[in-house]
Amino acid sequence: MIELSHLYKSYQGKEVLHDISLTINERQTVCVIGPSGCGKTTLLRCMAGLEKDCQPKAKSQKPKAKIGMVFQKFNLFENMTVLQNLTLAPIHVLKMKKDDAESLAMEHLKSVGLAGKASYMPSQLSVGQQQRVAIARCLVMKPEVLLLDEPLSALDPVASGEVMEVLRKLKKEITLVMVTHNLTAATEIADRVIFINEGMICEDGTVEEVLLSPQQEATKNFISRQKNLFYTINSQDFDRPELNTRIELYCNRFGLGGQAHRFVQLAVEEILNLIPLNNKIELVLSKNNDEVRMSLDIDFEGDNKKYLSEENVSEENFLSLNILQGLCDVIEENVETDNHHIHIELNQERLLLR
Repeated sequence: MIELSHLYKSYQGKEVLHDISLTINERQTVCVIGPSGCGKTTLLRCMAGLEKDCQPKAKSQKPKAKIGMVFQKFNLFENMTVLQNLTLAPIHVLKMKKDDAESLAMEHLKSVGLAGKASYMPSQLSVGQQQRVAIARCLVMKPEVLLLDEPLSALDPVASGEVMEVLRKLKKEITLVMVTHNLTAATEIADRVIFINEGMICEDGTVEEVLLSPQQEATKNFISRQKNLFYTINSQDFDRPELNTRIELYCNRFGLGGQAHRFVQLAVEEILNLIPLNNKIELVLSKNNDEVRMSLDIDFEGDNKKYLSEENVSEENFLSLNILQGLCDVIEENVETDNHHIHIELNQERLLLR
């Protein structure tokens, strides 16, 4: 069990954690979420005993050797093989014989699917494989609590799935505390979710309480930003590569993979061919269960024209409308006095195509 009571932490006079009190029970899986810079990683470091000047000290019924931490950058020793990375601490800290340490290391490499990579250098591994090695390196020390700082942040959908498979197994065996921005992963794996904002715990409860029915406005705003992609277009000279990159990253975050992002990008491109770009456009891409829903909100004055209506589409843009119709299950355009609202829902078979 880990217990924090009225924990404070400051760096150079700036308070990072403010009055943090919580108890984490054995074999509980806790996901810590919150905006960047809110103190999530610092909280993990305090739990691990890596911050020496916390006020008061974090308390744990486990000795430090029973708490493992997987860092966001992995911190593997680049000049050592995978096997050497895993055996270093058991040999020097636990005073294990080399043969015993190597046997234990191979056992844990096998558990994360990397027994065949024992002789590789970290630079020869994919990012997902490096993450699994970092987890295995913690496990050889036989921790009862494992702290993970953004274990999925740098991974593509395939690698994320591989790491999640490892975490699902560990969930049954030890206590997990995971900092993450991946709300899909948190929903799947967490017994408990803690939302931190500006160094304070704003909400603490089950997945249903925090992620599905948040009470605090800060939590609602954070979850909305994580679940949706917001993009503002102010002129026809907007940064198209940036928008396309953000769409790809958004689709990958939810494991759509394959060609899904290309269909979304194409749908956005065709809509932008059909509407005027001389006014501010707000684009919102959102995902719900197995589908991606995209809405495009356009605000401008003095024009009640329906731009997606066949009778209003110019001959040169008719192909764009046909392509859009082929990509979408639903196309809706509502026009009020000074506002256009376009809502489309993309063809799900296309989005799930690999």
